[in-house]
Amino acid sequence: MEEQIMQQEQKEEKKKRKKKRTGRGLAALHILQHLCLAIAVVNLVSVILGTYVIVDTRDQTKVFNLRNEDEEAVFEDSLMFNSLFGESISDIICYGAIRGQMETDGKFDAKKKVDVTAFADRYNGVPSEYITAQYYLDDLIKWAQYGFQYEDVYMTAEEVNGFLSDSRTVTMVDLKNYSGGTVSYLNSDLSKATRVVDISGNILENGTIERENVNATILNNRYHTYEGKNIENYVSNWEEYYALCANVRKAAEDLNINYTEYLNYKDYYAAENTNIVYLIQRTIGDETQIFTNMDTKKLQTADLARELKQKCGKYVYYNPMNMQFDTNTMIEEATLRYILNGYEYAYPEDTQIMIGIKTSYPAMDAFSQGKNEFKSYVPYVWQYTVTAVVCAAFYLILLVVLTMHEGESRRKDTEEVVIRLRREDRIPTEFMILLAGAVGFLIFSGISTAVNYVWKSMDEFSLLIVTGAFTLLISMLFSFFYYSFIRRIKAKTLWKNSLIRRLCLWIKRCALYFYDHSAVIFRVFIPFVLFVAVNVGIAAFMGFRFGGRGLMLALLFLAVADGAVGWLIYRSVMARQLILEGVELIREGNLEHKIDEAGMHGDNLVLAKAVNSIGDSVKNAVETSMKDERLKTDLITNVSHDIKTPLTSIINYVDLIKRENVQNPKVREYIEVLDAKSQRLKQLTDDLVEASKISSGNIVLAWEKINLIELLNQTIGEFSEKFEEKALTPVVHAAKSSIYIEADSRRIWRVIENLFNNIFKYALPGTRVYIDVAIVNHNEDGKMAVLSIKNISAQPLKVNPEELTERFIRGDESRTTEGSGLGLSIAKNLTEVQKGKFEIVMDGDLFKVNLIFPVLESEKEK
Repeated sequence: MEEQIMQQEQKEEKKKRKKKRTGRGLAALHILQHLCLAIAVVNLVSVILGTYVIVDTRDQTKVFNLRNEDEEAVFEDSLMFNSLFGESISDIICYGAIRGQMETDGKFDAKKKVDVTAFADRYNGVPSEYITAQYYLDDLIKWAQYGFQYEDVYMTAEEVNGFLSDSRTVTMVDLKNYSGGTVSYLNSDLSKATRVVDISGNILENGTIERENVNATILNNRYHTYEGKNIENYVSNWEEYYALCANVRKAAEDLNINYTEYLNYKDYYAAENTNIVYLIQRTIGDETQIFTNMDTKKLQTADLARELKQKCGKYVYYNPMNMQFDTNTMIEEATLRYILNGYEYAYPEDTQIMIGIKTSYPAMDAFSQGKNEFKSYVPYVWQYTVTAVVCAAFYLILLVVLTMHEGESRRKDTEEVVIRLRREDRIPTEFMILLAGAVGFLIFSGISTAVNYVWKSMDEFSLLIVTGAFTLLISMLFSFFYYSFIRRIKAKTLWKNSLIRRLCLWIKRCALYFYDHSAVIFRVFIPFVLFVAVNVGIAAFMGFRFGGRGLMLALLFLAVADGAVGWLIYRSVMARQLILEGVELIREGNLEHKIDEAGMHGDNLVLAKAVNSIGDSVKNAVETSMKDERLKTDLITNVSHDIKTPLTSIINYVDLIKRENVQNPKVREYIEVLDAKSQRLKQLTDDLVEASKISSGNIVLAWEKINLIELLNQTIGEFSEKFEEKALTPVVHAAKSSIYIEADSRRIWRVIENLFNNIFKYALPGTRVYIDVAIVNHNEDGKMAVLSIKNISAQPLKVNPEELTERFIRGDESRTTEGSGLGLSIAKNLTEVQKGKFEIVMDGDLFKVNLIFPVLESEKEK
């Protein structure tokens, strides 16, 4: 037997160790999964850092792929350098065109005159005849910044005559002597070929122009032309007015945009901020204009190309008039010509463009940044790529394996595989999805911020460390949500634990409720809707048919009808209230109560009759039960009395026989058996009589002050021999030496005696019996004396505590021990009769009884 127990214990220990190893193994696989993803991402970032270069240009961040670069190439011969150089050339050509609009003699000229129509249509060239107005440059820029405001007005013909001019101011340009592409006031000197004339409109005999009343949209003239005039002073009809307004607005908005670009270009391509050296020379008429970031005082224009080559390691020189193109870069002449075609309105044919790069890179710009990044180019990155691919594949394999085993556990007894849910798996599914989405959004935002800002300011080693740590965090967060959903799917709680399911169940319950109570709903809701519809219909008809008077009559009629309906509803509610009050009285024991059925109708009448019938039935059942109980009590009392008389004689004669000196051992044994059984029968009859008296209420109590501690000690003394017989050791803990209660001494003694007899019969031999007496404060009842008796049962307790206090119920189902099954029942009933409480608590084989009595007032004061 001992060997089997040891083998079983060894098997259990092996199972525990195996379970621990499995748990540790899965935890290790989870950690390995996170590490694989982190290593894969770090190697991928290493590949990106080794083959891609990020450079901040003037208006954006550009990424260059260096995988196609020759590992022996220098930065100045790379595709990356030439791409940056080509972008800078496009910027400078645009900058030159804008400087021509903004500057005079190399400085910003706020009072420069702008021909708004010619500027607005600058890409199409100057027409031979057009209506325009000239504004100062700063006025147009400020006007665009403040915004254009219009006003819709109605004008009479007379007001129109006062608003528009009688003549229109027309600018005429003689273009016969101009050739060679787009002719614009920005790339050509048109002063000698331009004349401005005023052309009269269709003037009538009275000296006015025939005009009509109109709804017009007028532009508020925030600024005037350089002549101090407004737009309407240059036009003679609305079509010309609206056209000139549109040209003013377009010119102002384009100039405002160009002014912002001008400031940006000016700062970015200043000599101290860039490694680019540029010079643009153009000749307009007899004037030669130079745009450059070099010192013009030291500039020698005799041989600009040679001077540029001396200053710069890489350069481009282009003179379209002389068809000269020279460069030591990959920039082609066609590329430069294509860029210039986009700004033909600003550059005449007699234009020279010289742009170079100081390859010593004295300034911090895109070229110096690109030079430094180019040094970190790693031409052979296949090792990092292979490592990233292997780790990513291993990560996916672990993901599949862990997904298959996630949440699985085995029962101790059956080895059945079950799914163990964690605390987070009980969060509603929708909340978990929203939380996962929020975390994903925060991660995406963090990555975007890191790429746009943090990436540029960190060295490569620090960047890899941060990338690895961030990847570990992302992997753990992903695992947290992913495996939670996997466990839900396996345990089939993904849908079961969702709010949508709960909503569907609620809707289902509501539908079933309406279906089950459809009769009531149709009886109440539909009549109510019809009643409201009739009210509204009558009021609407009377109001429409007879006006206000009819509406008043309809409202008066409806008020009377609604009052009658309200009275009926009130009567119905009051009848229902009477029924509820009757039910409450019957529930409290007033079985004689009858509900007055007068004035009730319909369901209320049926319900009142049913309640009255139930009251009669309950009354009859109670009377029958009480009659049966009295008959049973009388039977027990009579039978016990009839048994007690011959039993007394038997006990007396047995006692007389015992006094005779009987020598025969068998006879003496028979006498002892007769004595024991007759005493047991006497105890049983006494218990039956006691129980019948208690149940019938035929018991008289003699109240007196009793010291519970003294009574307990006396009882322990009387049961000492019995306890020693079974080696039971009483252990007493009392808070005080004396605790007084009010009870019947004989009845309370019977309660404690029954409990001690119960211990003697059913306690496990050789154990302790714990007896505790204390005073406890109860919020409702005040101070209470609590006597607690605990012992270990010799037999397994297979009954409920409530059943043990019923008559003839014994804890010993085999009934091999002496007892009537009435001891605990009598103890409980006697305790409750004496205003006490009797509680039984069982925990395994531990049997505990609590007796609770109110403490006497004198004892409470102490």
